[in-house]
Parts: sequence; structure tokens; C-alpha cells
Amino acid sequence: MFDITPALGILSSMITPAVLILASGSLITTTSQRLSRVIDRVRKISQEFMQLEKGHDQASANEIKRRILYTLLEKSARRSKLLTRAMTLLYVSLGFFVATSLAIGIVAITHLRFTWIPTAFGMIGASFLFSSSAILIIESRLTYSVITDEVDFVIESSKSNAPEQVKSAVKKNWRKWLSL
Repeated sequence: MFDITPALGILSSMITPAVLILASGSLITTTSQRLSRVIDRVRKISQEFMQLEKGHDQASANEIKRRILYTLLEKSARRSKLLTRAMTLLYVSLGFFVATSLAIGIVAITHLRFTWIPTAFGMIGASFLFSSSAILIIESRLTYSVITDEVDFVIESSKSNAPEQVKSAVKKNWRKWLSL
């Protein structure tokens, strides 16, 4: 009679990397969506910047807008670079988790004493996953910086149209609202 216990042990060992594969895939999807949004934003900012440049109007309001657009463009470029790095690391970690699962199966079937191979693959994959998570945290902080720049610009630009009471309340509290 065939003993099913070793087979179940092998399959359960192979499930752990599968969970990490799922986590990596989920992060790849969300990072890809974030990168797409950044690319769309860069295109929009670039168009605004080019339209402003075509006007050649050197009014102080346009100069301020030119500076903020340049800053937003620069930060968005850094964001896309970070997101691309994170995606690369996520794909590498995904590959290592798949290799871990395969190595577990191969070691179990062949009864070889190379259990360090799947362990090493899993640790390397986890390291890449950790690194990509750290990069995504940095990118999120940069995103917050971009938002604060835009809100500051909007508040400064619309000061003349807002009632004094609203101006002071918004200026004082908007960063608190944004960080909730």
C-alpha cells in the first residue's frame, strides 16, 4: 500500500512558496498600475509644460507654474524609476519562489540531500521581495511629496479668490487632512 504522508508533506512544502508567488503577483499588479498612472501623469505634465513654453509669457504667475511643473515632472520621473526597479525586483523574487517550489519537488522526488537549494532559493526570493517593498515605501513617500507640492501650488494660486477665513484654515490644516 502506498503511504500518502510523504506526498502530502511534499505538497504542503510546495504551498509555502505558492503563497509568496501570489503575494509577488499581487504586488506586481499594483506596481504596474501605479507605474501606468505615473506615466500618464508625466505625459499630462509634459503637455502643460510645453504649452506654457510655447506662450513665452514671462509673467511671474507663469514662472511659478513653470517651476512647479518642472518639479512635478522631475519627481514623477524619479517615481517611475523607483517603480521600474521595484517591478524588476518583484519579477526576480517571483522567479525565485517558482524555483523554490520546483526545487522542493525535485529534491523530494529524487531523495537527494540538497535541501539547502530550495532553502537558498526561498531566502533569495524573500530578500528580493523585501527590497522591492522598501523601494515601494520610498516611492510612496515621494508620491506624498508630489501631492503636497501640488496642493501648495493650488492654495497659493487661488489665494486671491478665497475668503480670508478659508485661506488661513486650509493653509493650517491641509497637511493634517492629507496624512489621515
